[in-house]
Amino acid sequence: MIPYRQFSEGISKPVPMSFVKKTMDSARSTVVGKSITPQNLAKAVEKALGRKFGVKTTLKYASALQGGDMSANAYYDQEDDLEGKRPVEVELLFSPLDKKGIDIDNEGFDELSMGMAKVVVHELLHKHQAIKRDFVEPRPFTVKRGVDPKIQKAQEYLGKSDEIEAYGHNIALELLRSYGSRKNALTALRNFVRIPPDKSPDMYAYLVAFGMDQNHPVLKKLVKKVILYLKELEK
Repeated sequence: MIPYRQFSEGISKPVPMSFVKKTMDSARSTVVGKSITPQNLAKAVEKALGRKFGVKTTLKYASALQGGDMSANAYYDQEDDLEGKRPVEVELLFSPLDKKGIDIDNEGFDELSMGMAKVVVHELLHKHQAIKRDFVEPRPFTVKRGVDPKIQKAQEYLGKSDEIEAYGHNIALELLRSYGSRKNALTALRNFVRIPPDKSPDMYAYLVAFGMDQNHPVLKKLVKKVILYLKELEK
């Protein structure tokens, strides 16, 4: 159990998810109701989001995906930002079975918009973080010796201060959707090690990476960020 109190540490203000989803809506007529190739879908997403949010898109085929399924990765490149290039890359993942085209209805487009909003807002938080520190690279997270190599890699990534903050926002969104209100989300956070993966996949990833140890400094810092973002998202 963790006590709640006033947290003095601040957070980076996120771009509202609704703003990104609304911007994505300009691509709806191009995408919905017809078979669209992955290449053209990637172009439609970039056309909708590119100029306003500094997004460029790429695509990749993932054999783990079934026909009709999609996923996405995203990355922020501060060197591109410094050079005036579009700094946010969204990598759209498709099934090899959909190379000739994929059919997306309005419901599917809404899911696509939600997915794009989630990854773009996450990367724009990284952009804001980089600007706040004048583009100086943050210190890496140091992993204790003797940790399994796979766990070490996960901890090196998830333990970065930038990622803790950005995933804190992700997790706050997931908990609000899963539990329906800030009050219920805060109640779940009181015993956060028991939050199941279907309620918050990102929280579960942190719990696995840091051994379900509720006293681990990374997890304690993450929960503080989640609480701050729950308060921010309620405004």
